[in-house]
Amino acid sequence: MAWSISISPDGWNDIYDACHASEKHFLLDAINETASQKGFPGISDAAAEEIAQEALANLVFQIIQETDTCDNGGGKYWIDPKGFYKIDLSESGKSESAY
Repeated sequence: MAWSISISPDGWNDIYDACHASEKHFLLDAINETASQKGFPGISDAAAEEIAQEALANLVFQIIQETDTCDNGGGKYWIDPKGFYKIDLSESGKSESAY
C-alpha cells in the first residue's frame, strides 16, 4: 500500500541528499521510466552524456515531490508513479529499482 508523503523539511533535505548520492545511470533510468509511464519521450543515451549527474538528481527530486508517494510507513520514496524506482531512506538505505 502506498501513502502520500508527509515528512519534515529535514526529511526533504535527506531525500535531496539521497538523490544527489545516487548513481547517474539509476537517476536516468528512473527519469526515463517516469517519462514512459506518463507518455513522454525519455532522455536519449546521446543526450544523457551531456547532462550532469547533479541536473539529473535535481530532476529526480522534483519528480518525487510531484509523485508525492512513499511505501507504507515511509522510508522508500517513489520516483515514478508505479513505484518501480525509489529513493530509500530506511535503515537498509539503498535506492532501488524493481527492474
